[in-house]
Amino acid sequence: MVDTVYMMSLGIAFTLVCVGAVSHGLWNALVKRSGTADTMFIWVYSALGTPVMCCVLLWGSLYEGLGPAWWAALVSMALHTLYAVVLQKVYAVSDLVLVYPVSRGLAPVMVTLISVPWIGLPGALPSIALPVVLVGVFLVGGISIRELARPRGVWAGMGVAVCTALYTLWDAYSIDVLNVNLTSYIALSSLAQFVLLTGLLFRRRGEFRAAVVASWRAAVPITLLVPASYLVILVAMNLAPPSMIATARTMNVVFGVIAAAWLLKEPLTARSICGVVLITLGSVMSAV
Repeated sequence: MVDTVYMMSLGIAFTLVCVGAVSHGLWNALVKRSGTADTMFIWVYSALGTPVMCCVLLWGSLYEGLGPAWWAALVSMALHTLYAVVLQKVYAVSDLVLVYPVSRGLAPVMVTLISVPWIGLPGALPSIALPVVLVGVFLVGGISIRELARPRGVWAGMGVAVCTALYTLWDAYSIDVLNVNLTSYIALSSLAQFVLLTGLLFRRRGEFRAAVVASWRAAVPITLLVPASYLVILVAMNLAPPSMIATARTMNVVFGVIAAAWLLKEPLTARSICGVVLITLGSVMSAV
């Protein structure tokens, strides 16, 4: 009976990770398709979600209580906002089919390396994961050793990977150590992001209404998909071991590349496909 319940939990967690992977790849493609590096677009999709997040936070505070979420969520907000701003600017100058595999593939390897002081040296497979991922990055980026000094989209992907690793580590700490309430955590983080962006863009407040009118159609799907892809992963973390979640999340790379080819019509070569396979393999190895 116990084994049956455990396997059901794993099955539900795996399904949630799949949903999260599709949602994440899709909203990244939509951000890329927006064609803008302006932080104002992030403000628009953050603003559109504010009424819903206010209701969620009210419900969470009444039925679950905020607990430590009030300050943990603020740290998460800062890291996620940094990630969103970097991502918006990177996609304005680089292809999704390049940036996405690099950023999502390197992030779990970075998490493994950063965690060494706390959890010790990784095993044999995680130890060789980094070179495997790096080879995949070279293939996806279409670069050789001689071209490393040139500014390419692969470096942009590495910058996104750093942001991803930072918020991943913090969110894992918030869930595992601080035991935050997920609904309050996500809602407060989202609302704080809107407040922060409003403050940063306040000198351009005269553009707010025009930005919403011009961008709301493109922003609405992102408004829905960003918290959805985030929430299902946090729920999955409560149902399955972190190693399984980290391994399963490498499917993000696959769905991201599919979204790039399908929605954006970006070229997908045999070399880049081999690179995606190696990045996925290396990411799985880093989580074992």
